[in-house]
This record gives sequence, C-alpha cells and structure tokens, in this order.
Amino acid sequence: TVSLQSGQPFTLNYNCEDDYSGGGDCFDRPDVVGPIVYHQHNPYNYLDLTAFAMPCINNGTISGYASDCVPGTRHYGNLGRNSLVGPTYKQWDFALYKNTAIGERVKVQMRAEFFNLLNHPNFSSPLLPAFIADPASNLGACGCGFQAGPNAREVGTTASNGGGYQLGATADVGVGNPFLGGGGPRGIQLALKFSF
Repeated sequence: TVSLQSGQPFTLNYNCEDDYSGGGDCFDRPDVVGPIVYHQHNPYNYLDLTAFAMPCINNGTISGYASDCVPGTRHYGNLGRNSLVGPTYKQWDFALYKNTAIGERVKVQMRAEFFNLLNHPNFSSPLLPAFIADPASNLGACGCGFQAGPNAREVGTTASNGGGYQLGATADVGVGNPFLGGGGPRGIQLALKFSF
C-alpha cells in the first residue's frame, strides 16, 4: 500500500507576542518581502524565514517587538491565510503472506508485514503539535525570524538559527496526527494465524 499526500496548508503568525499591526489582534501575520523558499529535505531549515518581515518600517532597532516600527507604518501583514504548505507525506507499507492447508479443516497463514518499508521520515505540519505556527517560539527568539533590517523593508536574519523554520515533530508524536497518518520509523510484524 502506497500513501502519498501533499502537505497541509498553514500560516505564520506572531503568537500574541505584540500588536504589530496596531489593530489589537493577537495573531498578526508578517509581510512577504522575498521569494518563499522551502527546503523539503531539511527539517532543521524547512522554511527560509528571510522572505518575511514585520508588518511595518523598521526604525533601526532590533528588539523583536512593535516598538521597532516607525510610528504610523504598522499595518496588517500581506501573508495570506493558509498560503504556505507543510511537508508531504509518503509511506509504503508491504505485506507477504502464505496460506497452507494442514488438513481438511485446519489452515495456517504465515504473515510478514512491513510498515514504512523505506523508513522515510514524515514530519507533521508546522502547525502541530501546538496548532500555532510561530517561528519566534519555535526558534526561541522574540520575533527575530521576522525582524526587518535597518534598510526599511529588508529582512535581517538576526536569530542564531540563520533564518530557518524548524519542523518540531513527526506525525506519530504530534497532536492531530489523524491529518497525516503515522509517520513513525519502519516497523516489522511477523504473525502465524491458525484457522479451524
């Protein structure tokens, strides 16, 4: 059985860290200021955060809060809702079995089952396990992934992560795994079944 699924949609936001838009909302979104780049094979740098900036013009300070904005320039970020795509899901399960008659009424079935045969890692959506995609908390920095650099709308990668969003969990341990399926390592199961 081969299961292939495209990634789940998600949105980055500032998880109530500050009122970046000036509208009193808790989940402000950033501005997109560059090409959105995914690194599908690198869970430590899945999404390049240098494509995003705080929704304002930077005043030259880099604290990670709305106080970094030039007064009168705060606005709602232009990143669309669910405009980003999480990692894909790929899994190949394989089973071999042989039925053997031992008499007229007794049969035995020998089975070998392999789950995630190729041992492909399947990471959960960036929304999981916390149901919020906040690069600041993911990186342990106060909004640094979205900070605008000193040149107005240019993005600075001031966080120690180098500007990449990390995936936090595989689907088997993330909350909400029914969205993606298992995602655990290869599993092998051997069985012997008697029918009479």
